[in-house]
Amino acid sequence: MYKQGFIKVAAATPKISVGDIEHNKKEILNILGKTKSSIIVFPELTITGYTSSDLFYQESFISEAKDAIQSIMDETKYQGIFIIGAPLDLYGILYNCAVIIKQKQILGVIPKHYLPNYHEFYEKRWFHTGFKTKMKHIELLGKEVPFGYLIFEDSDEKIRFGVEICQDLWAAYSPSDDMSLAGANLFFNLSASTERVGKPQVRKNLVLDHSRKQMAAYVYTSSGHFESSSEVVYSGHKIIANQGVLVSEVQSYDMESSILTADIDIRAINYQKRQDSTYRDMHMLIQNEYQFVPVRFEETNSFTFEKPIDQKPFIPNEHLEEEMILANNLQTFGLIKKIESLPETSNKIVIGISGGLDSALALLVSHQAMKKLGRDSKDIIAVTMPADATSKKSRSVAIELMEGLGVTVLEIPISKSVDLHLKSIQHDEKDVTYENAQARIRTLILMDLANKYGGFVLGTGDLSEIALGWMTYNGDQMSMYAINSGLPKTWVQLMIDYHANHDYKDLKKVLQKILDAPITPELLENQDTEKSIGRYDVNDFILYYHLEQGADEKKIIWLVRHAFEMNQDEARHYVNRFFKRFYSQQFKRQTLPEGPKILGISMSPRGQYRMPSDVKRK
Repeated sequence: MYKQGFIKVAAATPKISVGDIEHNKKEILNILGKTKSSIIVFPELTITGYTSSDLFYQESFISEAKDAIQSIMDETKYQGIFIIGAPLDLYGILYNCAVIIKQKQILGVIPKHYLPNYHEFYEKRWFHTGFKTKMKHIELLGKEVPFGYLIFEDSDEKIRFGVEICQDLWAAYSPSDDMSLAGANLFFNLSASTERVGKPQVRKNLVLDHSRKQMAAYVYTSSGHFESSSEVVYSGHKIIANQGVLVSEVQSYDMESSILTADIDIRAINYQKRQDSTYRDMHMLIQNEYQFVPVRFEETNSFTFEKPIDQKPFIPNEHLEEEMILANNLQTFGLIKKIESLPETSNKIVIGISGGLDSALALLVSHQAMKKLGRDSKDIIAVTMPADATSKKSRSVAIELMEGLGVTVLEIPISKSVDLHLKSIQHDEKDVTYENAQARIRTLILMDLANKYGGFVLGTGDLSEIALGWMTYNGDQMSMYAINSGLPKTWVQLMIDYHANHDYKDLKKVLQKILDAPITPELLENQDTEKSIGRYDVNDFILYYHLEQGADEKKIIWLVRHAFEMNQDEARHYVNRFFKRFYSQQFKRQTLPEGPKILGISMSPRGQYRMPSDVKRK
């Protein structure tokens, strides 16, 4: 819709199913049947799903995607322009493309310029960059269509829009930078953006700043949690900005397709451009030549910090409640996707409950997921497995929490099983073998119960334990989905406190008991984890500065000293102990189960972190 310079634009997040092109086509058609906008943009690789991985290599899959484009053009009654994402094979090379369509005509095709190939992204495995492409036209669905560097223009109304795809927005020099200088006043971005704590604000600021510096409107959409949640959860963030001002925004965690619509005054944009002398000076400027000036900074031993160093850097200082809500949504909807991907005969949750922090959070997330799915909480099989070292307090807290949530409660003592197993291998010492035997027998029980009840084992271990290797290989290290693997211990504590004061106020008393108790696996009498591996807040601090900030051991020792007011020896002891465990325990991380990324780091061997298990660091 367009009148007196106002154009109605929309950003959509369809409820796709990864790899199910026929389903995705129907979702796109459904949205097109509802929108009243003049232009609507869909997410990156809408037709197939961004996380289709090696399906992109299959000829039949690519051909089916092209057929779906034709079907959408034939079947839709939508009169405006729609922009969808699709993989296209051009002369034997695969491109990640935006296809711009009006009714039964493809107006043009734009390939993605910058292909992310770091952290959880592997686009160069399948796609080729469209950067500096020589092609100006391609053959698609029997027609020759424009391809490459395109701006779509209504010369009478002076509407000129451009399109870029996901990472193109994040580049230091974006395609939209050039298009803006060439006259574009409206941009659309098809994205499949992974989510983590802190990223929505960064993304919003990025869109706002692009619209500001380009003196244009910017319409952004992402694919949502409907993508695979094997390693990360995808954002459903939709943003519409105009010259640095937020017009409309939604961070969608809906269970169905969603649309964000807004009106943009194109004439007002053109008016602002005509007044701006800087824009006029830069108009059609393609590039600058730079010269590099060397500088040098000497270290100062007397350096002091202007502000105290945050002891818990993983935890945001601003918008904390919003970030906790986001973290909870990522865990919950990551688990929902996992449940929905499984056959009905094997989609119950089986989880071990110790009375400790990690299993409590995993159980709360499970309860929320089942509630959102409309499932009976009895479909959560919660199992407490006391042994000789299990305290009466831990056992009673575990049972109180399980009963309070209304889940299926099982209590299976393991002392006799442990004794029988150790006797069979002729071992009678209470050492690491004794400890690990308990963890492995508990895992064996959970796995067998999953077979018995038709379910999957939900892992409870957190990011801090994963980093430190504080888990038993083929014991609590193993599960079918590791729901807490994206959260360090300081965040686990934070989230339980949040739940106790919000969604689960009726369980606040038992949750507070869990928060107040010493952290322990209770594999030996009076065992205290932090006496063995150090305080979790310090370990999380070290983990943050090493993986998030890339600090080396020397720098981290210096930071620990200042943050926690330790002397040199104390700080060095903490850091050396951390790194000794960190590197020696990599073999446990090589076979980690899937789990959602929540913060800026992940230790998944398939996602962000890669290191050989036989690495040697002194």
